[in-house]
This record gives sequence, C-alpha cells and structure tokens, in this order.
Amino acid sequence: MPAIAFSNNDIALVAWTYDKNIAECLGFAVFQIDGDGNEQALPAVARFEGQDKNVPLTTEDAPIQKFWWKDLFAKRGGTYQYRIVPMGGVAGKKLQPLAGIAPLLSNKITLTEGRGSSFKAYFNRGIVATQALSEALNHKPSAAALRPHIVNQQDPIRKGLMGQLFEGVTSLLDRADRDGGEIHAALYELDDPNGLERRLQAADHGDPKSRTVILGNARVAKKGQHPEIEDGDAENRQNLKNASVKVIDRILKSGSIPHNKSLILSQSGKPAAVMTGSTNWTSSGLCTQTNNALVIESPVVAQHYMDYWNELKSDVDQAGGNQDELQAEALRKFTREKNEKSISVPIKLDDDVSIQVLFAPSTVDPLKSPPKEHPEDMEYVFKLIEGARHAVLFLAFDPGNNSILDATGRVLAKNPNLFVRGALTSTQRASNFAEALEKQKKQEPDEEGMHVSVIGEPGKPKKKDDAEKPEPDYRSIPAGAISKDDVFGGWEAEMYVYGHAIIHNKIVVIDPFSKDCTVITGSHNLGYRASHNNDENFVIVRGNKDLAQAYACHVLDLYDHYAWRYWLRKNPEIFGKPLVPNASWQKRYIDGEDEKSPELRFWLSAMNA
Repeated sequence: MPAIAFSNNDIALVAWTYDKNIAECLGFAVFQIDGDGNEQALPAVARFEGQDKNVPLTTEDAPIQKFWWKDLFAKRGGTYQYRIVPMGGVAGKKLQPLAGIAPLLSNKITLTEGRGSSFKAYFNRGIVATQALSEALNHKPSAAALRPHIVNQQDPIRKGLMGQLFEGVTSLLDRADRDGGEIHAALYELDDPNGLERRLQAADHGDPKSRTVILGNARVAKKGQHPEIEDGDAENRQNLKNASVKVIDRILKSGSIPHNKSLILSQSGKPAAVMTGSTNWTSSGLCTQTNNALVIESPVVAQHYMDYWNELKSDVDQAGGNQDELQAEALRKFTREKNEKSISVPIKLDDDVSIQVLFAPSTVDPLKSPPKEHPEDMEYVFKLIEGARHAVLFLAFDPGNNSILDATGRVLAKNPNLFVRGALTSTQRASNFAEALEKQKKQEPDEEGMHVSVIGEPGKPKKKDDAEKPEPDYRSIPAGAISKDDVFGGWEAEMYVYGHAIIHNKIVVIDPFSKDCTVITGSHNLGYRASHNNDENFVIVRGNKDLAQAYACHVLDLYDHYAWRYWLRKNPEIFGKPLVPNASWQKRYIDGEDEKSPELRFWLSAMNA
C-alpha cells in the first residue's frame, strides 16, 4: 500500500495506511528525502516513558503512533518525498525496522504557492500558542512582549509567523508598480504602519495614485469608561490619504461590517487578476492569526470583482454620507443577481477547473431573529457540503448560527464514515456542530477509546449527554493553548491569543483528493449573518486537486495543533502520557481486518483517487 504526500507553500503532510494491524509495531519512522536524494529522519515530539525530553530524538527513536505526519522542516521551494518504516523492538531502546514489512514510499511534492495556471495560494504560520514562541519570548509570552516583534519588519519572530503571506497579499501591488497598472482594493482593518501600509502607500516604491481603496471601518467596542469608537482605523485612513492614495470611506453602521479583503489588478485599463482571502492588512492579520491569501489569474474573475467594487463605490456615492442609506436596495439586488448567475453558470478555467464568485450582502434585508430569508449563497454552500463523499474540512473564526457548522453536522449524522475535521476561534460556535449532529440522528456510544479524534475514531459519532449546550464535538474543536494548569514534563505555558482572533481563515474543503474536489474561501464568515449584514466575497473552486490539497494541508495542520491542546485540557490523564510501549495503539484505527476509522478510509480514498 503506497503513502501519499501533499503540501502547500508552507508545510508538507504525508499519510499512509495498512490493511490490518502490524504485529509488534511500535509506530513508524518517517524519513524526509530531498531533491538531491539526501535522507533524514524527521524529529520526534512525543516520547516513550523514560526518554529524556531534553535530548533531541527522531522518529527512529520515538516513532509516530498514527497514520499521518506533518513536516514543518521542509523548506519553501524544495521538492521532497517520504519513506515510512514500521519500527519494532523494546520501547525506549534502540529500535529496528520490522523484518518482513516493506517500507512505504510516497510521491514527490514541492512546497510552492503555484496551484495550476490560474491560482497562487499563500498561508502563514500565525499560531501564537506554541512552545517555540514561548521560548522565543524568554518563557514569558504575552501580548506586550510580542507586539514589538510583529511590527518590526526585520524581526525573525515576525518573519517566522507570517511566512510568505506578506508576499501573497502585496503581490498585485508589486506587479502594478513593476509592470504598470491600477489597483482597486476593498479592505477592512488597516494597521501595519511599517509593512503593509507602507506598501499600500507606495512609500517604498511605486505610484500611490495608481491605488484606489474602498476602506471600511472596524469598530472598537465600548470598554469600561471608554466609549465605542466608530472607526478604529481613522489615523491609518488619514495616513493613506496623506500619501496621495485615493480613499473611499465606507463607514457602515453598527451591526454591519465592510469586511472585504480584496485587490484587483487592471492593466491597459482591463481587470487582469484578483487577490482575495481572509487576511486583514494588519500586523496581527499577518502574524498572530492563521490566514490565507488566494491570487487568481483570470480576467473574467477579475471583472466580476471589478463590477462588485463599482457597486460598492456607487452605494457610497448614493448614500451621500447617510449611514442608514448604505447597503441599499440597488447593491443588494446586484449581489443577488450576480450570485444567481454565478451559481447557475460557473466560470470555466483551464484543466477542467471551474470557479464561482459570490458577494454579499445578498439578501433583501439585514438579518432578523429568527431569520426571514435563506441566503442563496449559503444554501448553495450547504448543498455542496451535504454532497460530500469522503471528507469535509474547515476553518472558521465565528460563523454565527445557520452556518457551515450546522451543515457539516447534518451530513456527518447521515454519513458517519465521512472524515470531518475543523477548528475555529469561537468556543460557543463549536457546539453548533455538535447540536446539529445530535438533532439529526441518535447514536450508540463509541467503542473503546476510538472517540478521540487526534488518534482516530470509529465510523459513528459519539452520543452526547443531554444538555442545553453540548460540549464541542471532537471533529469540530475550538482553538486553545497550554496554560500553567496544563503544564507537564518539559512543556511550558503558551499564549492563547493576541487580539480577538486566533483562527481567522474562512475555509471549507470538500473531497480534496477527488476530481470533484471543492475549495471555498474568501472574506465571508460562512454563515447567515455575513450574507445578510456584511460586505463580503468568496469563491468556490471545483476540480483543482492541487489547490484543494494545499488548503487541506493547512486545515489539517491547524486541526492537529489545536486538537491535541483541546484534549490535553479535557483528558490530561490520557493526553499527557508517553507513547504506548506496544502495538495496541493501532486498535484506535484498525479493529480486525475490516473495521477501519474514517481517517484511514480517507487516506485510502486519497491513494485510490
């Protein structure tokens, strides 16, 4: 049975599976093979009991007791493949490859932002809840200690956290300055004075008059004796104007957010490319939240964005400074008609790839409680989720009620063998998934130990005790960090959050290894509220496996990081323990010759795709 590797611009993942349990297998050593044929075992994190946590070990010494692993040491632009070797012997001693069990060799992958002829996808590291950051901040992590690092362009902490994301979000600006062209942007939040703002102002190079920016307002809530601030970006807005950038002020009233994060590049007077994604133009957006940026090379797609940009500008012009007149009937009618056409007639790109472009606000009226309208854009996304055959993967900040979490819970209840993994910032919203799961179908309790998502689960959801608000289901978990109460062994307390967001991506990936794979991403928070109340955009890309696997790589990386922390807090007696010293760990995944967890079924479907 082969192994499969996939990657994005930042990390690589490798997965493998076997038909049955391997006798005497203590886990797997994972070897990275670079483009020159050099081979090295990847570093190990977990340990057997008695192994010194301060001594660097590889997966030869402390093998992987799961069926996938992520390579955080692969370099951008590098080409790699992976060799997976079942290991046996005495736990904690010198291990040996198991005799008679052939190693598995993966396909070759390259860490690159390029994903076909039309797409470039960029992801940051953006996680502050790490042991590495705690150590870098002299073992005293805090927002005050971190801020000087993330605003300094040359600081290694900033560079490590943001990765290539700065390059991604500014790439169209660079092209306009280098090759000639105009930029039309619609942005929300602006606060990176020496980096993103400087680039947007063309303070380093380029012509500021080539940029026209619709800049929304980010409200700052009332706190103590301090009143609410309507425009938290007022100073940075003025700095942009002072730099001779053309700025259109879009100041929405409370309850609505001008939430776009997009740039359109026009050359020779015609739209040529667009950048979208989840990244706000702030130091925190680059460094302390997980985010993505997607550059799409398509004049047709760029024209869709330009049409929407013009409608936003017209909406501002027609309102004449009256907030109550913004997001008027004309804008809402435009987005509904545009969305209806995009859903019914997708844009065809090269290599049998299609894309649908959707915008908000897309309802007749703002959100009411209970909702009076069912936004067509979200209902279409729900339909795509409910058609999943192998997997639904997602990341979200706070999608609100009537969101992708509800749709994913419903489809999992109908298809318990579906591989579902997701993470989000909001602990409250994480329970929406569990509620949808319960309402749809009652299930029997899980088999021994197999409900733990980090290590595998059987083909049926876990039954929850009746409660007003269920605990988050293990397949849809909130972000967290190791606190002083969770510290064990050589681990130390981590930062939980810098600012208000941890996971800020808005991503859904459906069946990433299938020819019918789907990626949904943009600024949209993936729920009813965003469609009713906000300025938003998102794209649905179908049929691009390279892009789908890049996004899947990012989702699984974050899920793995936060799921372990979630379970450490919930069940420290299990997750603070060393590696299992015998072959019984495999029962979490494979029970006999027939019963495999959805995780292994997912990897099997990937290898057979």
